[in-house]
Amino acid sequence: MKYMAQDFSTLPDKQQQIVQTIQQLPLLAKEFEKLSPQTQAHTLFRLLKRSSTSTLQFVNSSIMPILKRDFIASLPHELKLQVISHLDIKTLCTASRVSKKWRTLIEGDKNTWHRLLRKDGFELSPPSNKMSFKEYYKRQYTLKSNWKKGKFKRIEFEGHKDYIVTCLQFDEEKIVSGATDSMINIYNTNDPAGPMEQLQGHLGGVWALQYVGNTLVSGSIDRTVRVWNIEKRICTHIFKGHTSTVRCLQIVEPVMINGRLEPSQPLIVTGSRDFSIRVWNLPNVDEESQETEPYVGEGSNPWFKFLLVGHTNSVRSIAAHGNTLVSGSYDNTVAVWNLETGRMLHRMEGHTSNVYAVVIDPIRQQCMSGSMDSTVYVWDIITGECLHKLDGHSILVGLLGLTPNHLVSAAADKTLRVWDPDTGVCEHVLAGKHGHDGAITCFKHDDEKVISGSEGGLKMWDIKTGRHLYDLVTDVKGVWWVTFDKRRCIVAIRE
Repeated sequence: MKYMAQDFSTLPDKQQQIVQTIQQLPLLAKEFEKLSPQTQAHTLFRLLKRSSTSTLQFVNSSIMPILKRDFIASLPHELKLQVISHLDIKTLCTASRVSKKWRTLIEGDKNTWHRLLRKDGFELSPPSNKMSFKEYYKRQYTLKSNWKKGKFKRIEFEGHKDYIVTCLQFDEEKIVSGATDSMINIYNTNDPAGPMEQLQGHLGGVWALQYVGNTLVSGSIDRTVRVWNIEKRICTHIFKGHTSTVRCLQIVEPVMINGRLEPSQPLIVTGSRDFSIRVWNLPNVDEESQETEPYVGEGSNPWFKFLLVGHTNSVRSIAAHGNTLVSGSYDNTVAVWNLETGRMLHRMEGHTSNVYAVVIDPIRQQCMSGSMDSTVYVWDIITGECLHKLDGHSILVGLLGLTPNHLVSAAADKTLRVWDPDTGVCEHVLAGKHGHDGAITCFKHDDEKVISGSEGGLKMWDIKTGRHLYDLVTDVKGVWWVTFDKRRCIVAIRE
């Protein structure tokens, strides 16, 4: 092994001074640490100003990793999730672009996206395996924004010509409508140019219909209730018994209440102008044998369950949840019934004219009724007492709608009113400069919007502020029916 030594005393004077300065660097570094931050910055600035480009590049490559330290990455995973749980959607989207680690953390945290979906009132259904929660939220957010801004594509279906559409229901595959022409039309939701099919059999106008799965039930002026197999386009049952127009109906599906199903099996409940309400068990049309003629329920009917008698005038509206049924009648009263026993529990009096609409609120154990006397009543369905009388409309309140946070009433006075269902306080009156020019003929709402129709057109309102957003349809003779889901709004109009 060899050792080498260098005699620095033989170097020129200038180089010796440089070497001596280098040897003093540890001492200089200690003295530098004692300087104030302002003096340190000034000293470094003067040094950097006199440095070469290559030296500056070296300094930059040394400093940047220190300044770019990822504080999130250094935290335990539980604390990382705690940090992002406090961020709003805009901040989350910005943070997800910082690095791959941040994006993976944010997009993979299901709890954070569930929180945001719930906060903004979006569906909580899990996305497909190919869609991240971020993309799922983005799709829901875009859909909500399109509703508010009026961004939509309009398609048209040929309807019931000059007849009035009295009832309508739809889903992703089909639109089913009933009208005063006695026909039930079925359209392909996704193909307006496709063939329209008709269910023929009623001998008078169809005033009510509802379907669940493949089973459709309809009621008519001809006094019958018909059950249809939608897929096969055939009538499987004809229930007779009413002696006047079947004005309203509901399929009551079992729900879990206090640990048991109520009712024990699906029911059909119908209200008629003959003052009565009839209850049938819902047939399973998929199990019925293919007969050339439908079963005609006369005399002893195995599906018939109850005849509810107590009203003294036409039954105009019904609403049911579990074994509780509420009915409104032209005899000015509202009745509460038990569908398990067929007994009337309460007969509520207070209205001074015909009751046109009822809704049931199982969460608060209340029901609401609207009347020709221009009022809305809120009733306790357990005790039968009146909790609130809602004044404000000036004429017939013919329509009511209810969601967990909002009760909406519509009247022939051209206005809609939004009420707090807990207090009965009127939050908004949907009217004014952009309001309707005629009686409200139809509406539907959720906890974001109200869509209402009258002679002339269809309007959309912000339910939280009462502000008119835009007109969906204008310059038409009539709007008969409107309903919507998350993606589509279906409206029956007369041009």
